[in-house]
Amino acid sequence: MFQDVRYGIRTLAKSPGFTIVAVLSLALGIGANTAIFSLVNAVLLRPLPVSDAPSLMAVSTTDQRNPGNLPISHLNFKDLRAQNSAFSGMAAFTFAQANYSTGKESEQIPIQLVTANYFSLLGTQPVLGRGFLPQEEDAATEVVVISHGFWERSLGTDPNIIGKKLTLNRTAFTVVGVAPKNFAGTLLGGGPSLWAPLSMHNVLQPGFDWYETRRGLFLFGIGRLKPGVTPEQARSNLRTVFANLEQAFPVDNKGRSATAVSLLDARLNPNGQGPNIVLRLSSILMIVVGIVLLIACANIANLLLARASKRRREVAIRLALGAKRVRLIRQLLTESLLLAFAGGAMGLLLAYWCLSALVGADLPLPFPIDDTLSLDPRVLAFTALLAIATGILFGLAPAIQASKADVVPVLKNELVPSGSGGRGIMAYFTLRQLLVVAQVAASLVALVAAGLFLRDLRHAQHIDPGFETNGVLVMNFNLGREGYTEERGQVFFEQIAERAASLPGVMGAAIAQNPPLAGGFLRSVFPEGADSTTRDRILVQVNTVGIGYFQTIGIPLVRGRDFSRADTPTSPKVVIINQTMAQQFWKNDEPIGKRFKFFGDKDYTTVIGVARDSKYNGVAEDPQPFIYQPLLQNYTPAAALHVRSAGNGASLAAAVRAEVQRLDPTLSLFNVRTLEEQVSQSLQPQRMNVVLLTVFGVLALLLASIGLYGVASYSVSQRTREIGVRMALGAKPSNVLALVLGHGMTLVGIGLAIGLVVAYVAAGFARAVVVGVDPHDPTTYVATAAVLGGIAMLASYIPARRATRIDPLIALRTE
Repeated sequence: MFQDVRYGIRTLAKSPGFTIVAVLSLALGIGANTAIFSLVNAVLLRPLPVSDAPSLMAVSTTDQRNPGNLPISHLNFKDLRAQNSAFSGMAAFTFAQANYSTGKESEQIPIQLVTANYFSLLGTQPVLGRGFLPQEEDAATEVVVISHGFWERSLGTDPNIIGKKLTLNRTAFTVVGVAPKNFAGTLLGGGPSLWAPLSMHNVLQPGFDWYETRRGLFLFGIGRLKPGVTPEQARSNLRTVFANLEQAFPVDNKGRSATAVSLLDARLNPNGQGPNIVLRLSSILMIVVGIVLLIACANIANLLLARASKRRREVAIRLALGAKRVRLIRQLLTESLLLAFAGGAMGLLLAYWCLSALVGADLPLPFPIDDTLSLDPRVLAFTALLAIATGILFGLAPAIQASKADVVPVLKNELVPSGSGGRGIMAYFTLRQLLVVAQVAASLVALVAAGLFLRDLRHAQHIDPGFETNGVLVMNFNLGREGYTEERGQVFFEQIAERAASLPGVMGAAIAQNPPLAGGFLRSVFPEGADSTTRDRILVQVNTVGIGYFQTIGIPLVRGRDFSRADTPTSPKVVIINQTMAQQFWKNDEPIGKRFKFFGDKDYTTVIGVARDSKYNGVAEDPQPFIYQPLLQNYTPAAALHVRSAGNGASLAAAVRAEVQRLDPTLSLFNVRTLEEQVSQSLQPQRMNVVLLTVFGVLALLLASIGLYGVASYSVSQRTREIGVRMALGAKPSNVLALVLGHGMTLVGIGLAIGLVVAYVAAGFARAVVVGVDPHDPTTYVATAAVLGGIAMLASYIPARRATRIDPLIALRTE
């Protein structure tokens, strides 16, 4: 074996051009696969940073009227934790944003509020300090456990951080622990900056009053199975316990139950409905980069076949001297594996550089990543196995074919056509030609995938969001974190809207709880006449908006009236609904004047207006019911100021910020952006999908074109004598051009036909992630086939053009 390695190294060193091209091609293919596999590994394969992960289950609510796995209410969670017999313990967490102040400046940071046993249940031990104590959940206690990343980024990895104070929402919290470096919670993404006990919700979630109601679903439950208890037994036990809760609290829990799924499954697909988008996107990316690698392997196989034709005399002499075919195949495979390992090593460097750039750029990838993304042992093993597999894949067929040299004719320098003696399809095509056909087909599949995602992005970019995006500036603040009372908060809202509206160039200003594309709170709605104790409820998103909101962001009212100052807390409750809700609830009846109840309300709410449908969570979503309620009747401390100008909205930021500071110099503003930027940011994941798939698709196209060029050039060199004879007998250059070009385009045509069929069959796999265009859209298939065919024609034309310049006299003397 060592002799084969030494000989292989010497042989490759004698052909530096061939070696460099082969190694670079493999580095591109292996590097792309390693980089994408690293992402997939970080998201799908890397085990959760907890102990005994298989015994952990995500506990959720189910509702007969609302499909999917839903969060749990706080009161139901406490009862489930106390009454179940399947789990040795249950924990829960929810999300929030907090204002972190250092005294000189402040920022909004993501946090999680958790039960006291959160870390102990997961089996996660802080690297410094401790987790939470049971009494810190029962009584409000200002303590936090900080994430390792926050400790490094914001606190300088202070080794004496335990016991120090952090100011959150103007309240001092004591740091009692630092989480492990690889722990970012149980969901995908970068995770929170810190954890605090649920008992601190009044400080960290001001104005959020769902903790004492069974209807409010906001907690994410986790349970650890008792030894010997199966997941199905746990689900059965939860259903039994919740059936008792439904009987005890029929108004709140009617039609609801509880279920549990593997924590890893819930991490990838929290709702539990429909296809797993993360898994689907990961699979598509792995398939595309796999295609790139296969094309690279086909290219190198073609290079090896061409090289083998030049080594026929060497192989024939070794066979004549008694070497066995198996020994020759082993030697040739050793050379292929040397190339593969060199390509794999360079591919690792390329993947490392790409991953470092991705983490540093903080790009919106199809799945979230953080600084734990790395080339861990699993990725290194994957690359090593990939290098071995590719070495065998592209080296085996050329090695077998090269070892079949016919000794006597070769030693006599007689011409032996490389494709002679084939059977079946090999009687019509050489192995080199079949590889080109496969390259073209695979390239088309990759380009069709990129084309579908590109058309989906273009479709999303041209969707009318239903509101005006030009010239609208948005900035968020939370008065609850600053200690505002409701009365003081309403005064602030009115004053800042008036001040912003009076600025030069401003056409309007208004307050809303959530800006466009930020959704709203889900609330149960019971139309008048429905039984509120039955399953007649429907969950609808609700946004709280101030006077002038619709005019400011350009959502027209199609009927009824707008909110006014007369809609006060003491006046009858009113709302404005969208067209979809009017149609869904009252079909062809006049919706103005219709009434319904929100769950928990004693009084009816009256519809006073209907607004045109718009987009509420994403530009590609289907129409859905939506409710706007007046800010004067429904105070919320967390809100966003919307300011519309006749020009560039971003130019107003400094002036609006100055007006806010005049009213309250200490108020923190965050997420300052224009609606154009918000819409663009909502499309960033799709845009990144397109970039990745396009890069890999173009790489596949480039490699396939190189392969076609190589085959065409090799064909011309092999047929030099034949072409000379044809030209000596009167063939014109145009005839030679048509001959060579026709041969190349025949291979391209067969590859395109096969690729179209494969792409059409595989396109259904992308249906869940390409929602704005039909996966079988003929325009995409025709356009990508045309692009690939045109570039392939160019790759064939260059050798064909060279063939027309062959001198017949020189060609006829060619051996």
